[in-house]
Amino acid sequence: MSRRIAVTLAAILLWTAVAARAQDWRAGVDSRVELMSVLFRLAGNSEYHQCRIPVYDKAIENYFRPYREHLAVQLARSLGTGFDGPMKLAVNVRDVDSLDEVAPLDRPALHLYEGWDAGKAREFLTAARQFTADAKFQDFLKSQQPLYDATNARLQAFVRDKADLGWFARFFGAPAPARFVIVPGMANGGPSYAARVTDTAGMQEVYGIPGVSKVDADGIPEFDSNWRTTMVHELAHTYANPAAGKFAARLQKPAQQIYAAVAEAMRGQSYGNWRVLLNESLARAATVEYVMEHDGPEAARALIRKENSRSFFWISGLVELMEASRSDPQHYPTFESMMPRVAEFFDDLAPRIHDLIDRIEPKVVSTSIGEGARDVDPTVTAIVVRFSMAMNRVGPEKNPKLNGGRFDTGGTTVTIPVALEPDREYAIPLRWAGGQAFVSSEGVPLPAAVLHFRTGAAPAKPK
Repeated sequence: MSRRIAVTLAAILLWTAVAARAQDWRAGVDSRVELMSVLFRLAGNSEYHQCRIPVYDKAIENYFRPYREHLAVQLARSLGTGFDGPMKLAVNVRDVDSLDEVAPLDRPALHLYEGWDAGKAREFLTAARQFTADAKFQDFLKSQQPLYDATNARLQAFVRDKADLGWFARFFGAPAPARFVIVPGMANGGPSYAARVTDTAGMQEVYGIPGVSKVDADGIPEFDSNWRTTMVHELAHTYANPAAGKFAARLQKPAQQIYAAVAEAMRGQSYGNWRVLLNESLARAATVEYVMEHDGPEAARALIRKENSRSFFWISGLVELMEASRSDPQHYPTFESMMPRVAEFFDDLAPRIHDLIDRIEPKVVSTSIGEGARDVDPTVTAIVVRFSMAMNRVGPEKNPKLNGGRFDTGGTTVTIPVALEPDREYAIPLRWAGGQAFVSSEGVPLPAAVLHFRTGAAPAKPK
């Protein structure tokens, strides 16, 4: 299929549509996404106040400061949505000027976010249409065109040369969408999102909207292997979530049990319920499969360690299940056909989730000064901490030293130098000097641990 270029300035600043590896795609900054990011930033959503392009962040702040209490901003607050909700709404309108619906927002199959109300969404879009006129949003877009042009050129080359979008049809065994759409979340910082849109003619587009976290010395977004992994993860959601949804009733009980065991860690990542845990588990395991195929087993193992650090302790097992299923295409021709096996996997995992956490999560086995000890000799110069498993001996700054201390060669023991004073209470966090948690060699952080003790009186001076 030949390469073709389509420019649709009304909806998008600059797109290049390319048939790559038998999969049509386009990539570039999307003015609809930028509009929703700005509106929900003004509305106070913290996830939309993380722009990591310094010049762009400053431009947004200065340009839109006078519109913080615009009706559109007030209605954005009243919608009760955030994270992926605004992005899904963005791609379901045609352009930033008309904000016309791609397909009727009240159609039964559409549910863009929790508490979705098409009437309220339409009221918000009416106000947003007025916002674009009052704030002269097109003038802002034109002022940023050089940044957008540089970003688009770099992103399109990256997707063309570094991304295998044909993999999704091969892996999931589902019909490919009419087009993949890759959008850099310029104002979004780290948070990343996905969406699937079907217009009135039945044409489907799958959106990946990874946030932009890195820029070069000139302030232009950079796209690397980590960004590609995030892109794959978001696109995988558009396949994994519907499959999980079809088996939700079957998966609810074990998923609720697993979620309860890791609820604190999940809520810390804004994953508020068992459904999100399931969706994330499937998308993350699929992403490991992509990395395995394209970057090799060591890169896949490194990604699994990252998932362990996020308390998705079962990803390696889920990957193994997917590998086994893919090796038997006669019985498991599609991702969805694996779901009964996935349900059995979670059934088996649920009753032993605490055992798995206990096995994989590092613990402090002993300290040379006991917890709660009194009358500790103030002349002690080091505390020796022993862990239940090998730890990563290199800290966040890639420095094996810890304020002069060091792990042993096996990584199970660390010696922390101290300078104590007599008659004092101490609470010493068992962490790296910069405050980051110790992490096991498998990527799992040590739960917060603090050693408490009190030193005794100063030793008597010799007469």
